[in-house]
Amino acid sequence: MTFKQIVWKMAKVQYKKYLIYFLCNSFAVMFFFMFSTVYFNERIIEAKKLDGIQDALAVPAVALVVFTVFFISYAHNVFMKRRKSEFGLFMTLGMSHRDISKLLLLENGVIGLCSIVTGIIGGAIFSRLFFLLLMKSVGLEEIPFHFNGSMFLYSIATFALVFLAAVGKSLFFTLKKDVIQSLRSNRTAETIKLKSPLFGGFGLVMMFGSILMLYFSFSKSNGGELLLWTIGVLIGLYISLNQSVSFLIELAKKNKPFYYRRLLLLTSLDYKFKQLTSILMLVTVMIMVTIIYTTLLLTIYQSSEKDAIEGNPYDIAIVQAKTKNNLSSEEISSIINKQDNPIKQHLKMPIFYSIQTLPGVEGYFTNVVISVDDFNKLTSQQKQLQEREYINYINEAPEYVGNSNDDHQELAFNIGSKERTYQQKGMIAVKSINNLSYLHEFIIVNQAEFELLKKNADGFAAEIQLFNVANWKNTADVVEILDKKVKHYSKTAPQIADRAGIPSQQEFFQMASKIDSYQYHKNSSGILFCVISFLSVIFFFGTFILLYLNLFSELDLEQAKYQKLYKIGITAREVKRFISNELATLFFIPLVLGTTLAYLYVAILATDVGGIMKNPEILLHFVIIASGYLCIQAGYFFYARRKMCTNII
Repeated sequence: MTFKQIVWKMAKVQYKKYLIYFLCNSFAVMFFFMFSTVYFNERIIEAKKLDGIQDALAVPAVALVVFTVFFISYAHNVFMKRRKSEFGLFMTLGMSHRDISKLLLLENGVIGLCSIVTGIIGGAIFSRLFFLLLMKSVGLEEIPFHFNGSMFLYSIATFALVFLAAVGKSLFFTLKKDVIQSLRSNRTAETIKLKSPLFGGFGLVMMFGSILMLYFSFSKSNGGELLLWTIGVLIGLYISLNQSVSFLIELAKKNKPFYYRRLLLLTSLDYKFKQLTSILMLVTVMIMVTIIYTTLLLTIYQSSEKDAIEGNPYDIAIVQAKTKNNLSSEEISSIINKQDNPIKQHLKMPIFYSIQTLPGVEGYFTNVVISVDDFNKLTSQQKQLQEREYINYINEAPEYVGNSNDDHQELAFNIGSKERTYQQKGMIAVKSINNLSYLHEFIIVNQAEFELLKKNADGFAAEIQLFNVANWKNTADVVEILDKKVKHYSKTAPQIADRAGIPSQQEFFQMASKIDSYQYHKNSSGILFCVISFLSVIFFFGTFILLYLNLFSELDLEQAKYQKLYKIGITAREVKRFISNELATLFFIPLVLGTTLAYLYVAILATDVGGIMKNPEILLHFVIIASGYLCIQAGYFFYARRKMCTNII
């Protein structure tokens, strides 16, 4: 019998391990390709002004790549773990290291190519269904489904790089082992190099201590501190998963009856947690990240209408400079005013862009000046100002503005060769104008000073037109027409100023509306929510497979262990209870840890909007998503427990 015949016969007898390994790789390609059909679809970026959607999808893309690396590498390691003894047998029969290398490359080459083909075919079929459901759920049915080269190139290249790295690593370590080591691989337990209860306690303290530090420093922290404490949480989590059972065993020893009744379970869990630390860490982090993302995105998606109204007090706002190429008020009103959706309010507010030189350096900056009379009409207030007095007006809700209010601060405007100085008489923060660029902060003066500055100071005059209609949700067509006209006039109108720091003509002509803001937030957050939900299913499915493969790849060793326990008097009922407790710990500890960390992060992030108690919808969404995860994980657990008990008892 030739070597080829021996290898072929062994492969036919143990076809299941080849099939599982092939399916794992095929699923990895398919899921990555399905995500690529959304990420690399240019029509999504062009639709509804979703310019930043690809940047927002970058984080899920990185998470998917990281998961793919772990998934493929671990599936390959489990597959190779069962082959080492076979390689030892082949070498005793005369097969050389070169022959083993050829066999490894041939097997993995065939499986890799087949995985790419089936994964791409499966992805092409299911991605269309996924894409159509995704676009329908966020109201973008007009976006067509299509393929492009980037979808195929990145999916195949990512898989190939990870797969080749895993095969190369296995080839290197397999060929380093001699015949005896290979033959004994199935009967040699993995060495646990570190067992320190004190180190486990340190990991728990580090994890929750980092969370506390993040909580106390979050309100005044920057992105660097958030990253720093998150790294601390992850390091503490890894140490805890690796050493926490040793820490618990040390505590349990103080209660002898409790410890001895659970001695077998505790020692087995200690070994399992150290053996499966990477998988448990991956599962915990994926649960934490996906719950945080889906909770926040679902909240944003549900609050799209509220955010559109709060960010845009008027249904439509248009700002234009006083140039010869302008949309007239009559033309704008004729477009907006519809019989079934008439104009209910129309307010015109003159503004003046004062161009100031920067002292000591080359460059300019602008101050937007309005009169106190127009401000009073806008906000229904009764403010009054004297000559050379001003109020600093911030177009933002008070809770998002600092409390600084220096009434003695001076502001100077250049009037010809002289300076005209104004004294601050307070600061007002109120959201009264839509979100328009360069119109976040204003200088309020009285009407006479406003006319003086407009005539004599360096700058240019403009006008903001604000409209309210009967129903802002029916203004999509009107806004689209106005947007095209505004863009057309911005290109044909003369340049306002050609100086550094001054907005260009194209930047200055602009429009902001509730409907645009509503559609943007709803579509972008809706796409992200659906994509994250899709990835959550992939992560859960993938991590369950990895955990399942690891547990059942050593099924013969588990059977041998329990056969020995039967001989010393353990019953089948006790074995079943032991298996159930062990699997429950392995399946639910990552869920509990991931959910707890996710809740703490959501609570910390929610402090920016007043906290969870002031935003109960955030807590509701968290509970819904976490409950869904619990149901999925419970289903996995009951399936694995039944399978394990059936094979062992």
